Amino acid sequence: MTMTPHIDSQSPDFPGDPTDQPPFGVLDTVRSLALWPVGLSALGAFSLFFRAADKVIDLQTADLPYRLMCRVIPAVCGIKIEIRGREKLDPNRQAVFVANHVNIFDMCVIYQAVPGAARALELVDHFDWPLIGPIITSAGQIPVDPADPRRTARGLRRAAELLKRGQSVVVLPEAERTLDGSVGPFFPGAFRIASRTGAPVVPVAIRGGRAVSRRGEWRIRPGRITAEIGDPIETAGSSNSNADELAERCRRAIIALLQKTHTEP
Repeated sequence: MTMTPHIDSQSPDFPGDPTDQPPFGVLDTVRSLALWPVGLSALGAFSLFFRAADKVIDLQTADLPYRLMCRVIPAVCGIKIEIRGREKLDPNRQAVFVANHVNIFDMCVIYQAVPGAARALELVDHFDWPLIGPIITSAGQIPVDPADPRRTARGLRRAAELLKRGQSVVVLPEAERTLDGSVGPFFPGAFRIASRTGAPVVPVAIRGGRAVSRRGEWRIRPGRITAEIGDPIETAGSSNSNADELAERCRRAIIALLQKTHTEP
């Protein structure tokens, strides 16, 4: 469980997003009752499209439909996504993109930040979800299961193969959404594949998301989510034995980005 209740969120030592998380009110309840049908209808339309298109084209190598969905779904929910730091990226170089896990819109945020083709590690349970399951299956997202080391190992091998073939990999290494805005410990798997392939690790700090949507809360509030891209962390010369150290270094980089963006206008 990602939670550090003994540290004030306004303290510079808070390990996460210190921005205000206002409570949801009556207006948010009424608005959410209207937003959910609209959002689910849009998601349903994409699900039907992915089911049909998967029969005639290879969606596992077609990036545009997934990226389009990741733009449309937040937009119909009144959510604006701002990406900062794109200039730090080489669009012709694949990488392992790592972000803090905030809410149900995280993948939509990350896919607007990542240049070039990319596939994400997804918990195996997600592939059985209505609407979203057929989409991520058709799109070729990579199933992993923290409770099944063999299945996770297969997923990590596939991710490494994609990196070698020129696709980036997207990971939410906490494997669960935050409860209070703090950034929890990172599973090391993604950092092992980065070390194995020599791909850089790119930290991405998602800020402001809990004001829009949060774990344990069904209501959604229109608003802005910001993703700050950090400096790529090179992995050339590292090994599996350095994965935990690399994971913590990336985690600290994301926390630092969240603290920095909090002080900027």
